[in-house]
Amino acid sequence: MRIKTPFFSSFIAAIPLLLPQPLFAQTGATDAAAQLADLNRELQQDLQQQQPDRAIPVLRKIVALEPNDVDALGNLGVLLYFQGQYPEAAARLRSALQLQPDLYKIQALLGIAEERMGNLDGARTDLKTAFRHLQDKKIQIEAGLALIEDDTAEGKLDQAASAAAELQSAAPDDPYILSVVYQVYSRLMDQTLLSMVVVAPDSAEMQIMMAHELVRQGDNPAAIAEYQKALRLNPKLPGAHYELAELLHLSSNPKLQAQAGPEYKAALAVNQYDEGSWRGLGEVEASNENWKAAEQDFKRALALQPSDGEAQTDMAKMLTYMKHPHQAMALLQEAVKEDPTNIVAHYRLSMLYRQAGQPAAAKQEMAAFLHYKALQDQFSKVFRQIRVQSVGPDSSDGAPQK
Repeated sequence: MRIKTPFFSSFIAAIPLLLPQPLFAQTGATDAAAQLADLNRELQQDLQQQQPDRAIPVLRKIVALEPNDVDALGNLGVLLYFQGQYPEAAARLRSALQLQPDLYKIQALLGIAEERMGNLDGARTDLKTAFRHLQDKKIQIEAGLALIEDDTAEGKLDQAASAAAELQSAAPDDPYILSVVYQVYSRLMDQTLLSMVVVAPDSAEMQIMMAHELVRQGDNPAAIAEYQKALRLNPKLPGAHYELAELLHLSSNPKLQAQAGPEYKAALAVNQYDEGSWRGLGEVEASNENWKAAEQDFKRALALQPSDGEAQTDMAKMLTYMKHPHQAMALLQEAVKEDPTNIVAHYRLSMLYRQAGQPAAAKQEMAAFLHYKALQDQFSKVFRQIRVQSVGPDSSDGAPQK
């Protein structure tokens, strides 16, 4: 299934946007020069009146008299493109590009014309060359979408993902771009999973990939079983103990929760610089009210990653319990600065501000908490709907709790 790109109406509405230099009359004493001057005057009038049907034959006459007129070739190619005359449009655009290779808007339009004609190899070459040089955001988006469509149709999903990442960077708030990025990465993930099935179906890495997919589907008990299979095959598999510990720690089943601590320790035995495992182990110790051990674990985590908002929040919670509100407040302020969506930090900071007699600051933090909590709830609702539609009602022992 190909990614469908929208109509290219936003590319260029006016000729001067494409070629910054306006067409000009060439002076001279010859009849050809006089004819060119007349044709250019007629062309300017047609363009100003937005009459492409009249402008096209005039441009053909100019090109016949001056085959190396870059402006005329480019403008003729653009007008022919929007008339749907792709073969001649491509020929004219290519001629202009050969005379002046840095006309990246022309090259982008040429690539899309080639795509419309089914010349995917030519389209991909021109679109890739032009894409990273385009300064106009709208043109970059349209060229990028065409490039993604070509790469996806050819099964070159890694290249499509690269273009998708650049498009998302250029338009992070565009819903259509986000949907395209989602499609590309979803297909790339499926392709990678199938490749692993062919290459190493019985490997520990295959079990990890299956576990990730099960987590995505919300089947955490089955994911835990896959992680355990993977670790039986390779007890030192990087990251596996930590990922298993996270699932166990977030489980609503007390028996599973009790297994989280040993898994965090196993992760640290493999890699003592695993910041996430130090933080997770600190959470386990804090939940058991082993405050000194938790404090040491959180300190190790923050030493490895001082800007980890979760570790800062965890340490702040512990300091609050140990009656050190000012230290806790400073950490929470850093946590929300690093990650404004940290709802736990906003809530606890609001409580500390209230206790400190700062009602305005407390109100502001509570408003932030409610805002991001509503967004989180909305996302969870959408995700549950998607999961029910794709795999049916959840029959697990409960969703992870944080």
